[in-house]
Amino acid sequence: MKNPYATDFSHTNLCLRPNLQTEQEWGINMDKKIEMAIDDLTLIKRVIERTRQDFSRISAYFIGIGILHLVAWLSEEIAYMILNLFGYGHPAARVFWWSGRVLLLSGYVFLFVYYYQKVKKTGNDICEGMVKIWMIVLVGIRILGWLYIRLLPSGNDDKITVLWRCQELIEVLPVLFALFMTGILTKRTVITVLTALYSIFYFVLFVSMKEVPYGTWGGVGTRISASRVCIQYLMSLGMIMLGIYLWRRREGRLKETDRG
Repeated sequence: MKNPYATDFSHTNLCLRPNLQTEQEWGINMDKKIEMAIDDLTLIKRVIERTRQDFSRISAYFIGIGILHLVAWLSEEIAYMILNLFGYGHPAARVFWWSGRVLLLSGYVFLFVYYYQKVKKTGNDICEGMVKIWMIVLVGIRILGWLYIRLLPSGNDDKITVLWRCQELIEVLPVLFALFMTGILTKRTVITVLTALYSIFYFVLFVSMKEVPYGTWGGVGTRISASRVCIQYLMSLGMIMLGIYLWRRREGRLKETDRG
């Protein structure tokens, strides 16, 4: 006999029983969301990798350094030309001589401030570090070179001559260090290998003490060490080629990142 006070829970169990189709739809939606999240993470990773490997912003920085040295080199050649044409002691020659040096120092500061602000916005720590390294090296060699000359004793004996020649080592050794660091930080083996080859070639010239004519526009000019001329080529044409190389390698590196 049916209990009149008994409660029938059969319809409640039917309501609480989960719908199989709803569970399947929920599972499909979750799978899609997980796939979208993975795609988003992959995209973020690629963007970060692209930013870290994009050295196009500082490629113009190196080109700017090379152009500065070309202009300073031209200014020095004009100074020698004036000396050849109008004799030593002409004031115009002194103006061109010092203008090149002032241009280099002020140009270093301008390039650092401008490009450091640009790379700071991108959040690229590698580019930011390289700009700092080159700023310290370029300004430091100018200051140390000036102090070295001021501290040199006067005279014409062999020891003083050797000390004068060693002054160029203050300029080239930090630059070689910065070039090696650039090759390591950018993971460009070509830069590291070429810097090593240049270092060997430079020190061969330095030890040989070979001299070449210099400042011959409009006259005889003077003679300086071949190693010093080699430094001028490095700081002008070498820096421009370095900037162009970093710029051209940008597209190839980004394609490799996309394939990855």
